[in-house]
Amino acid sequence: MSQTIKQPMIVVVEDQQVLATVYRNKFIAEGYQVEVASDGIAGLDLIIKTRPDLVILDLMLPKLSGIEVLKKVRANALFKSLPVIIFSNAAQPGLVEEAWKAGATMVLSKSSHSPKQIVESVRTALKAAGEDQPNADSAEIDSSDKPSPGASMSQPATTTGHVLLVEDQPDIRALLSFMLDQSGHQLTSVESHGGALHKARVQKFDICLLNRACPDGVGTTLCGQLRHIYPGLPIVMYSTAALPTEQQAGLNSGARAYLTKPGDLLNIGNLVSGMIRESKTRTVADQAPPVLVRLRA
Repeated sequence: MSQTIKQPMIVVVEDQQVLATVYRNKFIAEGYQVEVASDGIAGLDLIIKTRPDLVILDLMLPKLSGIEVLKKVRANALFKSLPVIIFSNAAQPGLVEEAWKAGATMVLSKSSHSPKQIVESVRTALKAAGEDQPNADSAEIDSSDKPSPGASMSQPATTTGHVLLVEDQPDIRALLSFMLDQSGHQLTSVESHGGALHKARVQKFDICLLNRACPDGVGTTLCGQLRHIYPGLPIVMYSTAALPTEQQAGLNSGARAYLTKPGDLLNIGNLVSGMIRESKTRTVADQAPPVLVRLRA
């Protein structure tokens, strides 16, 4: 009988649901056990309860900051050597230095590290801590991390273009910006619908990525407005929390696709390339002269 290899447990403390879901599924696909908490207090309770092998910790959290969570973790004798990776885009001066002083194992920026790089950092930290790595043969692949049918393009990401990204959450914006930049796309990002409409009137874009909602409006309204400005512009809406009725409303408002799976966001570079390529093919076909077909009498 083969011996079962223990899968390391990772706790992710992240208040942005999209990011938390993306990284949860990424780690599960790599063979790790994962638990997620959305605020500092819940995160601290989860760490104490599960006694994980590693923690991924955001700094800007509701209820209890990441720094306070880290200090309380290090004050517990059980977690003196627990690897804690700070993963944040906190811009407050001195906050990163404070994280190091509080006992962070690593401090990584969300804007400059891809999901693959985060996994490599986790492996490095676990190896340094002497934890067993997951068995690749028995790694559980979560189907929710796979791109949805029709969304993932099998062709390589060779077609690049100018992308308009409408996203008000800085962490999600940083993740998508990184993934698109890695695929060679030119990116213009805005935080509001008003900003998106202004950019659309003065610049030409090949595709628009649009969150379900921003502080100044819902995505379906903006989708219709952009469709009026750019009738042929591919518009992609996304949200891992959208209900089926919301997804259908987005498609009815003119969106070419509605992404709801974390795997789609991880594959955003290839997906955008495929949709731009498809759009350009359609444009060429529309511009082609009509073909006269003679029928036999």
